[in-house]
Amino acid sequence: MPRPSMKEARRDQILDAAEICAAHDGVDGLTLERVAEEAGLARALIRHNIGNRDALIDALADRFLARSQAEMDTLFAELPLADTSRTLVDWLFDPTAINAHDIRVADALISFGAKHPDTARKMRHWTEKAWADTAGVLSAEFPDAGDETVDAAAAGILGLYFNLEASAALGPMRAYRNASKRAALMLLEALAR
Repeated sequence: MPRPSMKEARRDQILDAAEICAAHDGVDGLTLERVAEEAGLARALIRHNIGNRDALIDALADRFLARSQAEMDTLFAELPLADTSRTLVDWLFDPTAINAHDIRVADALISFGAKHPDTARKMRHWTEKAWADTAGVLSAEFPDAGDETVDAAAAGILGLYFNLEASAALGPMRAYRNASKRAALMLLEALAR
């Protein structure tokens, strides 16, 4: 396997720094100077390897979304054939699976999308794909539930999950996490009726 090029390694170094900056200061606070400082590089190397601030934000969003989508694809691919929906809920609401850094980056990109249509489009696509994948799992396990009911249950489960993850920065809220998981399981029970 060939070694990654220096340009690829430098690009990863820059995007790692950009993620740290976005997680800490939001995307609006993302500057070439701040990323260069975090990466330990000259600002000119940021421009050379990525481009201007807009290109940096696009690269940050694209890399984050590709990585996040790959993780979600892996999660869905590893679901067991039996009791699939329950396992999905267990995994989504597992307190040991929290990735606070990725949550802060996602929150920063979503907030940035409020004023930037291209980022909003990317984040909508990411959310809609997670919704469709969740609905696919539910539909396979509960084929008699009907598409609208399955879509509503999938949206409810993801809504609970995304809200819980967005609240992770507040610290552990065990009772809230447990209640959110129970609510998700109630949605599964409704599909079984």
